[in-house]
Amino acid sequence: MARVALILITGTLFVYPQTQPTNGTRFFGKLQAELKPDLVHVYQRVLDAKSTSQIRFDPAIDKKALVSSGALSDPRVESGRSDMLLVEPPSGEPFVAIDLNGNGVIEVAERFTLKKDSNGFVSIIRLPVANPFFKTYPIFIHYVHGFKHPDLKPMNRLIYQSVMALAYGDVEIGARRVLFQYPFEPRSPAISTIEGLFGIDSDGDGKIRDEQFSPESSYAAKSEIVFRLGDQFVSTEKIDLARNEIVVRSRGREEYLRHDVEIAKELPDFSFVDFEAKKRSLYEFKGKYLLLDFWGVWCVDCRAETPYHVEAYRRFRTRGLEILSLNTDENIETAKGYIAKNKMPWTQATNDSIRTLAEVTYRIQEYPSTILIGPDAKVIVFDQKLLRADELLKTLERTLPK
Repeated sequence: MARVALILITGTLFVYPQTQPTNGTRFFGKLQAELKPDLVHVYQRVLDAKSTSQIRFDPAIDKKALVSSGALSDPRVESGRSDMLLVEPPSGEPFVAIDLNGNGVIEVAERFTLKKDSNGFVSIIRLPVANPFFKTYPIFIHYVHGFKHPDLKPMNRLIYQSVMALAYGDVEIGARRVLFQYPFEPRSPAISTIEGLFGIDSDGDGKIRDEQFSPESSYAAKSEIVFRLGDQFVSTEKIDLARNEIVVRSRGREEYLRHDVEIAKELPDFSFVDFEAKKRSLYEFKGKYLLLDFWGVWCVDCRAETPYHVEAYRRFRTRGLEILSLNTDENIETAKGYIAKNKMPWTQATNDSIRTLAEVTYRIQEYPSTILIGPDAKVIVFDQKLLRADELLKTLERTLPK
């Protein structure tokens, strides 16, 4: 999955108060006026060349302009997709065009200029949305100008686009203002407090680290996410769009079930069942460098990592490396077939035995998710960029003893 820089939101550092609220205390806040695109979960789209004679523009565009067409992921509409054009005039900046009113003509208000940056052309386009509070839905667009690949035709164009938008709000907790992040479903009149991607600026640096294993963000699945805020614990109870009111409540320490992954911090032991139906535990691997990998055959990005894991196991096993794969496939036979075909001889944990570990203890946001721990079970690396593809092999080469 492609990843780009996180959204930065200006804020101020705060000092945690000495007195703590009792469990169930309510705090109140308001949503910020505009949604922001999620710049972490960004996907590729390939556009095809299209004849300008098939499209009406008002005003007309230069006849020498290059036009490409494709589908834009657009959760505002029932189909989840909108037709999109990329127009490259012979001079000037390219623009994205979407026939928003459906009249078959691309008008001025339906054109969104892309601005040049070091990696191509980018823009955040804002499309109209029917919502009690928000007026527009933002989509991040990045056109990779000049990109070439053996699988692409010369006239194909590659873009990246965001596929989610997030709402942000400020809540007064004690003597400070705390930034919260909420999922936004454009075809729903409400913002859920129990489903989707949530976040909190727990360290007060003005931004929310919306990345794997970050304690500041997490997906919810039919429950309020409990976040740590210093030595407090809080969750969002209610969001009233009509009144623009956020209600956050304090929670008990015992309700925070997540284990925060930190460098040099030991992972707690856990048990699992392997593919031979034997009960095992994490600490059986103490004394080894262990690549802990949450994955599934259903996951395209996981399958893309398989050759690198096979090579890592071959190259570094004599230097103390082991792999423990935590499989999330519902059908174990599907996983077994894939494992046999790709010659993956290391230990695999069954989905049923690690479901709570993935969903509650580590709140896995995306797959694959990988942690490298040392012989003492302490975390060495969990930056996902350092544990993918060739970077994984480089990281192991640097880290493992020779």
